[in-house]
Amino acid sequence: MRPRTIFIAVLAGCATLVPAVPSAAAAAQARGTAPSCVARIADEQPHGLIVWVRNGCGKTMRVKVIMDWARDTDCVTLLDGRSREWTYKTGSYNRTVTC
Repeated sequence: MRPRTIFIAVLAGCATLVPAVPSAAAAAQARGTAPSCVARIADEQPHGLIVWVRNGCGKTMRVKVIMDWARDTDCVTLLDGRSREWTYKTGSYNRTVTC
């Protein structure tokens, strides 16, 4: 075997040993979109975008708002019947996921 061929074979073998690290977007996708019992409204106002979520699932839910061009919210715990809202100066609403 020529040295170059050996080097390529070694690199190919090493690639299978390194586990893939999921990106934040892939991790959010894996959690999945929040069910429809979690109401969400994204309302554009003169002072910014208001994102409102309300838990009507009959049980405690943990949710996170995913934004484009702005910081996502932290994962928050919402008791049944409770709501939460955030105001953004920039960005646009993408989706609400469970976490």
